[in-house]
Amino acid sequence: MDARREVREVWKHFTRYQDMVGEAVIYYKFDAENSAYDNVYDEAYRRYEPGIKIPILWVDQTEATEDYAPEGRRPTQRIRLAVSAMQLHEAGISVTEVHGNRLTDGSPSLVWRYERVNDIFYYDNRYYEVSAFMVKGRVKGEDVIIGITGIETFPSDDMHFDFSPGSVIHG
Repeated sequence: MDARREVREVWKHFTRYQDMVGEAVIYYKFDAENSAYDNVYDEAYRRYEPGIKIPILWVDQTEATEDYAPEGRRPTQRIRLAVSAMQLHEAGISVTEVHGNRLTDGSPSLVWRYERVNDIFYYDNRYYEVSAFMVKGRVKGEDVIIGITGIETFPSDDMHFDFSPGSVIHG
């Protein structure tokens, strides 16, 4: 048995399944080159590349309880989804697991700049910040499935200094 051939067969069936189901997210990669880094807050002035339509295998949304706290907390949805690693790679999104190690001078390392947890995506009329990006299946060095989890964000409220995601590249 050739494991790589088996992985390609799995990807072929993923593509057939995705074509039949038709679910997708619009994925906005963090634009590290045109974003500013804030040494105090570690965020703000973020820019995003144009959105890319990414077919998904399945999605699991968690409804937020409608508990508004006196401190101003508002309910936010959670989401989990699975994507074919091949589809992400073909869309130009790195499927490498990375974690942002900081340099001692306070500036973000190159790993931070290209880490997927700085990205956002759009699904079901809501924006989500990527909270985890995980390889869920690997065969002989070939990534098969990527799991992505997200927390709902509100661009008009949470992203005052950022450019909200805009145009979409149809994939």
